[in-house]
Amino acid sequence: MRRFRTILIGALTALAALGAPVAAASVLPDLPVPRLYPDTGITRADPDKPADTHASEEANADAADADCTARVFAACAYLGRAYERGEGRPQSRPVAELLYRRACDAADGAGCLRLGDLLRSTEDANDLRIAAAFYARACRLLLIDGCAAEVEARTELASTTFDPQAFEAKLRADCQPGEVGACVGLAGWLLDRDRSLAERDEGLALADDLCRAGNAEACGKATKHLGKLTTPDAAERRKEYAELGCAAGDAGFCSERGRAELAQGRGASERAAALEFFDRACTIDQYHCGESAQLREEPELSLRCDGGDGAACIALGTLLSARGSPLEDSVRALALLGSACDAGVTDVCESAADLVFGQASDCVAGKVEACDRVVSARASGGQLSEAVSRTAVRYAEECGPRSAYACKSLESLAASDPAAPLMLASATIGPELTPEEEAEEARLEREERERDIAKQRAANCTTTTVVFEGVSYIDTLCDTKTVTRVTRLGFTVKRGATPWQALLWRPATLGRNLLSLQDRVWCGGSLIREGWVLTAAHCLNDTGMGGKSIQTAGHRIRLGLTNAMGDEGFSYPIIATFPHPRYIPGSQIRAFDIALVQYDPKRGARGRTAQAPARIRLDPLPLDGRKIEAIPRVSTYGWGLTAHRNGTIPDQLRGARLKLRDRATCTEVTKFKDKDRRDSVLCADEIRGAEGGQACEGDSGGPLITYSDDDKVPTLIGVVSSGFDCGTAGLPSRYIRVAHPLVQDWLRKTLPPSRSR
Repeated sequence: MRRFRTILIGALTALAALGAPVAAASVLPDLPVPRLYPDTGITRADPDKPADTHASEEANADAADADCTARVFAACAYLGRAYERGEGRPQSRPVAELLYRRACDAADGAGCLRLGDLLRSTEDANDLRIAAAFYARACRLLLIDGCAAEVEARTELASTTFDPQAFEAKLRADCQPGEVGACVGLAGWLLDRDRSLAERDEGLALADDLCRAGNAEACGKATKHLGKLTTPDAAERRKEYAELGCAAGDAGFCSERGRAELAQGRGASERAAALEFFDRACTIDQYHCGESAQLREEPELSLRCDGGDGAACIALGTLLSARGSPLEDSVRALALLGSACDAGVTDVCESAADLVFGQASDCVAGKVEACDRVVSARASGGQLSEAVSRTAVRYAEECGPRSAYACKSLESLAASDPAAPLMLASATIGPELTPEEEAEEARLEREERERDIAKQRAANCTTTTVVFEGVSYIDTLCDTKTVTRVTRLGFTVKRGATPWQALLWRPATLGRNLLSLQDRVWCGGSLIREGWVLTAAHCLNDTGMGGKSIQTAGHRIRLGLTNAMGDEGFSYPIIATFPHPRYIPGSQIRAFDIALVQYDPKRGARGRTAQAPARIRLDPLPLDGRKIEAIPRVSTYGWGLTAHRNGTIPDQLRGARLKLRDRATCTEVTKFKDKDRRDSVLCADEIRGAEGGQACEGDSGGPLITYSDDDKVPTLIGVVSSGFDCGTAGLPSRYIRVAHPLVQDWLRKTLPPSRSR
């Protein structure tokens, strides 16, 4: 506990040094007290609470009232919570604020912490500064939660007051006496793509010094920068930094150097040099031990295969066909496995057929030898030819929304072999509408929205008037939800049109209460790989179930459905959850609000009906490779509430066509101007969004998709994170950007290596 507190206080000190100090509460403009509160921010008390629950809460509040009057200040904090939550007292945030202040002034840490939380709920920047001061007071009163809350509040404040010049000056000052972490940070800061040539040269020189001094992270920064250059010496310098990084204890660099040696040749000297690096990588990280084992195994297998050992030839072919292996050689592998297939070893025929399709891709790329190999394999008339035909038929069946890989593989075969089967022309999901169709759709949506808005005007709100110590305080609170849903989406999705759509499904019971089907809808997600769904990080803990983890509370992943209320699709148990490491749970700013959910595909249950699930392609372009303002339209999907207040969950999956805001506008919305978070969020709202057709409460984690790439393949570019009053506030909704480097790096490190197909 003491160590954790020391870490927190150290973090606070570091944040303060970055230019976001929080003054003591007494010097902040903190009037009037109590303040007027917005009609949202915290959950409205249930007006239909059971009588026995209300009686119990009232008795507890009465006891706290008596103790508070007797100057038991911890009881004042408890009574303040009763007023804030409407538990045994009328819900009144102004009265709660007064009671929390009374407790905090008397050195009750819980009162200071709750006062900070209450002020923070207004989402006002000045109130956040005041909240941070009260969190600091709670921390000084040895309430560890207060320390953590202060760190988070100061982090939020730093995002709006970040000064790049001050940050760089701080890095330089810390680096001057030789603080390695600051020097590495300065090198990365100077190597940013937006810096001048002189600054990048300075950063590379600093990274070079640090790398040669044994810092592997600095070697990585230098290597990454050189990878963007086309200078004659860039490749050799990358090789040198990889060797230095390996010497510094980075297994990845050791593996890279081993592969570089093999790329120069497969002779005895190159193999010996490569083996030295692979062995070093294995010593550092057992994940890399397979590389050295393969390199040692290959000569023996080759010798036995040359001597006529068929089993050794198959083992060698399998070794050479492994994607990502340092010994990968598809040409030699096809010769070995193809011969074995034609000799009657049918177990290897499918692997050999896959290699033929790989050669077809090389043929399309202009390699004549590859074309000859493909035609020869198809025209031989043996077992391999039959295997290629069977694989082509299977790819033809899978081609379309189910598998972009199948389409590309079959297309490659058709472009290289005149005898290849014809493929079905794929249709783009979510086609562009004609002006007439769009006008009619707009009219129908407008009429439906007008009906919804009429219902919204009768939204449930509670207004209380509380007389406290002779003064009347009025407070109004309206229903809000805690999870983002997509509101009044423009169209109902056709069956099978979004085969990647996932649903995080609550268990049937909550405590002793049986949940309705609508209440069981929790969050959305996107199927990106067998066993893996991409969603929002704030969906990993169910606030409606007391913050329980979806990994342990009985939630399931549902796929292959459009009707969430029907016995439809497949459901799977959740194995594990992986939030992005930069996400701060509970933070209102929701930076890097993205997560992976792993489910068990072997333990699925099928409903009465089901559609074939299919993975969606993650954005393959680098951050600067996709011009956000050039995308004509994007789409999002979900089972979200149909209105900001008092909406219902629709039976059928719905979608909306959205328009992306440009990067500069989105940055003004997010205030993410620092190096790490800049461009980590996409902002979008509905094309006719004046009435609020965008992210609202409930479909967090769902997809933001473009169909505008040249190949028209649906592509996931964002994950639904948060909205602002369902579009009624005039601000766009926010989507975590999949192509952001810190997201891509996390995905690479978290997901297991993909299969060859």
